[in-house]
Amino acid sequence: MPLIENIKLITQAIYSDQICYKRTMISYNQAVEIIKNSIKPMPASNRDIKSGYGVIAEDLIAQSSIPEFANSAMDGFAVNSSETIEASEKKNIELEVIGTIYAGESPPEDSSTLSAYEIMTGAVVPNGFDCVIPVEQTRIIERDGKKFLAINEEASRGRNVRLAGEDFKADDIILQKGSTIEPHVMMSVIANGIKSVKVYNTPKVSIVTTGSELDNKEGPSIANTNGPYLEASLRRSGIMAHQTFHARDEKNKIREILEQAIDLDSDMIITTGGVSAGKADFVPSVLAEMGADILFHKVWIRPGKPILMAVFPSGQTVFGLPGNPVSVAVGLRFFVNQAFRIMQGQNIEPRTKAINKAEYTKSKKFCFFAKAQTSVNAQGILETNILSGQESFKLKPFNQSNSWAIIPEDLEVLEKDQEIEVVPLNMGESINP
Repeated sequence: MPLIENIKLITQAIYSDQICYKRTMISYNQAVEIIKNSIKPMPASNRDIKSGYGVIAEDLIAQSSIPEFANSAMDGFAVNSSETIEASEKKNIELEVIGTIYAGESPPEDSSTLSAYEIMTGAVVPNGFDCVIPVEQTRIIERDGKKFLAINEEASRGRNVRLAGEDFKADDIILQKGSTIEPHVMMSVIANGIKSVKVYNTPKVSIVTTGSELDNKEGPSIANTNGPYLEASLRRSGIMAHQTFHARDEKNKIREILEQAIDLDSDMIITTGGVSAGKADFVPSVLAEMGADILFHKVWIRPGKPILMAVFPSGQTVFGLPGNPVSVAVGLRFFVNQAFRIMQGQNIEPRTKAINKAEYTKSKKFCFFAKAQTSVNAQGILETNILSGQESFKLKPFNQSNSWAIIPEDLEVLEKDQEIEVVPLNMGESINP
C-alpha cells in the first residue's frame, strides 16, 4: 500500500471527546504530499485582463508579431542607409526631405532615391527606408523652397528602428499557465491584443477562531490576534476572508459555526485553537462527528505540531491550526498557503539558500520553522540570523523577522556558516533586508 494512503488510513481516527483511539505523527514532507494529493485546482473563468489580478489557467500565446510593423524608436529622419555609405566630414550627402510621417498614420507608398522623411516616435517606417537618424544629430539645409538633410557620416542599417516581431513573434508564449498577472506582465498581454484571460477562481475562505479566553468579557481575556492576522495575510495574497467567526470552547458552538461556514459554500475553512489534547480541544472530535475525513493530525514540526487537515463530505477543506500566534503563522505559511498555490494551479513554493550566521540547536525529531532575519552581505550572498525568542507565543521577535529559516528533521545542530533554506515571511513576497 502506498505510504500516503497508509498514513491517511491510520489518521482516520474515531475521536470521542479528546480521546483519539488511532493516531500517528507524520513528517512535514509527508504532510505536503497529502496536501498535494488532496487539493485540486479551482475552476477557471474568463476575466478582463485589465482587472489585473489572478493566476492564469492556460498558456497565453502570441497570435501575431509585436510590433506589427517596423516603426521609429525616436523623433528623427528616416533614410535608406545604403544612400549614406559615402558620407563623411569632407563629403556631405544631401537627401531631400519629402514629407513628414506621424505616429498613427499610414506611411506613403512611393519613395524616391536620395530622399528622407521626417518621422515621429512610433510612426511606421516606410518601405525602402531602414534607419532613423535622431533629430538632434541632423542638419537641415533650405534651398530653392526645398529642405535637405545633410549627412556627414554613414548611417547603419536598423539604427533606431523597432523591427516587426522584434518583441514577440506569433506562437511565442507570453505567459505560462500558473503565472500571476502582475502589472508589468499585463502590459505584454494587452500589447498582444488579448482582452480577456482564463483565471483560476479565488477560493472562498472562512476563518473560525476558537477559545473562551479570546476577547473574554466575563473573565481573564487574551486579545484575538489570530483572526485579524489571518484576514490580513489572506488579503495580501488577493484572497478575501468569506466570513470570520469566533467560538467559545463548547462542542455545540464549534459545530454550529462549522455548519454555518459550510452553508456559506466556503472552499476552505481555517480554524485556530482547539486541536491539541486538552479537555477543551474539541475541534478534532467535532470534525469527526460531522463526517469529516481527517487526513492528518499532528506533524513533526515546531511550532504548530498539533496541526490538522480534514475534508468534509461536501468537499470543504479544513486546516485546524494550533492557537498560539506563531503556530498560526507557521500553519498558514507552510500548510495553508501551499494548498492555496495548488488551488491556483501552481507548484509548491520554491525555497532560497542562505548562510546561517550562528550555531543553533534543536530537537532532532522536528522540522523547525524559525523566525529569522535575512540580509545580503557585501559579496551579495544571503545570510540568516535565527532570532532569540522562538517560543510560539512570543510576538516581539516576530516583529523583527523578515523570513523563515527551515531547519529539517534529523538535524540537531545547525552549524555556523552552514547552508540553510529560507523563505520570505509572507507568501508571494521577496526577502526584504
